[in-house]
Formats: sequence, structure tokens, C-alpha cells
Amino acid sequence: MKALRERLAAMRTAAAGLSAAQRAKLDVPWADLEAIDSGTEAVWKAAKRVTPKIISGLTPFVRDDPEAAFLIAPIKRGRKAEGAPEEPKVKEPPKERARTQTGLTGKEIAGLELVIQQRAAADEAYFTWLRGNHSLPLSEWRERRARAERSRRAEQRYIEKLFTSRSVKGP
Repeated sequence: MKALRERLAAMRTAAAGLSAAQRAKLDVPWADLEAIDSGTEAVWKAAKRVTPKIISGLTPFVRDDPEAAFLIAPIKRGRKAEGAPEEPKVKEPPKERARTQTGLTGKEIAGLELVIQQRAAADEAYFTWLRGNHSLPLSEWRERRARAERSRRAEQRYIEKLFTSRSVKGP
């Protein structure tokens, strides 16, 4: 705080050397700069309000000096003037990318569930006979065993079909 107060005091001393016409032209709250001895709040107020205006007002006079490269332009604050509304920027639609399929579709899931259910039902019927239920004729059990085998093969074909269709589609 002490260093800031010293810098503002040096600025106040240098500002006293300006002519009355230059002081009027700068549009700076000079009273804030004169009041830095009254306390910490006044120092901060002068640092925020007066310093940027003095620097921006005097920068054109020292623009050609090499040291002027180190002057920081003050940031303009506040709202923009409502005189000329800006045209809304036209956003380009995002480029369409080829989507890679990460999961199974609803039809594929339903088909897979159906094949699995058919295989499970055929297996259960065949295993029931193996456990000792021989009430049906032998030809019926051969048919059930063949149906279970066909269901297993159908499930394998369906799964292979899913894998090959996924590997061919690629990104």
C-alpha cells in the first residue's frame, strides 16, 4: 500500500506540471488524485479511476518513445452502445461424422433374445428326456434332440452374422 501511495503521489506531482488546458482535456477526476492522503480507500479509488485515464490520455504524447511499449492500455468497461446492433453470427452446421455403432440395435437384441429362448426351450426339452422322462416315443425324443441342435446352430449363425455385419461396417 505504501508503494502505491508513493507512486500516486509522484503522479500527482507530475500532474501539477501540466497546463490547465491539458488538465481540462484529459477528463480525469483530479479530486480523487488529490485525496490520496485521506486513507486507504482513497488510494484504491485513485488507483482504479485516475491512473488508467491519465495513462490513456498521455500515451499519444509518448507513443514514439521505446518505453511506451510497456504501457498497458486500459480495459474499456461497461455496456456497448445500443446504436448499431451487431449482426448475429451465422453458425455453420456441424460436419456430419460417420457414427460408429457401439452397441446392438433393438432389432438385433430382440432377434438374439428370441434365438437364445428357442435354444433354451429345446435344450430343456431334451435334457428332461435325458433325466429319465421316457413317456414319449423314441422318435419324438430324436426330434427334440434335433430341434435342440438346430437351435444351437441357429444361435451360432445369428451371432456370427452380427459379428460379420459389425466388422464390415467399420468407421
